[in-house]
Amino acid sequence: MLNQLEILAQRVGGSNELIDQWLMARRGLLVAYYHLIGLKPNKEKHTPLDENALDDFCHHLVDYLSAGHFHVYDRIVQDADESSPNRILITQIYQALQENTQQIMSFYDSQFETAVDHDNCMEFQDALSGVGEALGTRFSLEDQLIQKALEYRAEGSCLGARRQ
Repeated sequence: MLNQLEILAQRVGGSNELIDQWLMARRGLLVAYYHLIGLKPNKEKHTPLDENALDDFCHHLVDYLSAGHFHVYDRIVQDADESSPNRILITQIYQALQENTQQIMSFYDSQFETAVDHDNCMEFQDALSGVGEALGTRFSLEDQLIQKALEYRAEGSCLGARRQ
């Protein structure tokens, strides 16, 4: 996922400050996720989970989800002209992102707010895997949203370009 992010950042980086900040936040989330899964208990022997890594990941996750919904997505949807064909696609992607957020928050609420111990270690590992898959889906949807927003911006108005 980090490699895909780097490719996307090279392709669209510098075209919009909001998108650049969003991609940097994604990078922070991915680094926190990779740090956490690198320290999780392995299957052969139970080792303690790094609680700081879990806290850091949870913090990045909630911040990332909130920023997307309350800053980035709304701005992209609002900026898209209702008569634009991209508006329909942007709205569909937005709805899929809302469903994805519900899925991730379900993992968060069921697994990440409780202490991890030997009894729930495997459930926690499954939840981490599920969150990783959900994040992969989310990033794909967000990449589509970025592409549509930049296409619309190139046409004249999305994400801060001036309407003529």
